[in-house]
Amino acid sequence: MILVLFALLGVVLAAVAHDLGTQALDDQPLRPLAGTCPRCRSNRGWHRLACPGCGRRIGREVVLAAAMAAMAVALYRGLGPSALLAAYLGFAVLTAALVVSDLEEMRIVDRLNLPGSAILAVVLVLAALVEGQGGSLVRAFLGAAAYFAGTVVMFILGRGRGFGAGDVKLAPLLGLYCAFVSWGTLGWAVMVTAIAGGLVAIVILAAGRGRDAELPYGPPMVVGAWVALAAALNGAIPLPA
Repeated sequence: MILVLFALLGVVLAAVAHDLGTQALDDQPLRPLAGTCPRCRSNRGWHRLACPGCGRRIGREVVLAAAMAAMAVALYRGLGPSALLAAYLGFAVLTAALVVSDLEEMRIVDRLNLPGSAILAVVLVLAALVEGQGGSLVRAFLGAAAYFAGTVVMFILGRGRGFGAGDVKLAPLLGLYCAFVSWGTLGWAVMVTAIAGGLVAIVILAAGRGRDAELPYGPPMVVGAWVALAAALNGAIPLPA
């Protein structure tokens, strides 16, 4: 029963994330659960399957809801009722919102990412201290620095193509929350990110958009972190400390 409740919580959090990601693009007031339409930006509400303003029907919202429901269940199973669970649910909401903004306009919005990352870093520190896991914080911040440094190198080598500045600024948050669990979790996150990014590139090339097409790399980075965290916290992959 508790898993069903967390799945439902995940659906609600997905709606919150989708609204935050959409509203932040136009500097609208952040109103979670307003049901903001990504196309015309009107607040249609979540009780409608189609926007009365432009006729757009929900689509990716369903995918996001399913992914968030699965992630919420995985986090609960891995962390149990704890302060860390609240921190990681917040992490899931922010990263999902950033995926929405990147998919919509190919940019990770600083308005969400920078203050959100700072807040979630503080929340993780407090949660770790409450749960007596302060020792993992050193590894977490080293992981954040390592992931950030790696993406800076990629950004410089690619001259801003492939890896954008927004992706670089997203990396510390992903590194922080993955490395808090273990170095292996961060390693798996990077590997899954590379695989997911490659698959996205193949799909775009197959669609005939050409090699010069701009790719949103934020979503593969978030998918990599989510998959690694869900697997690591539930013992699905062997991980060194």
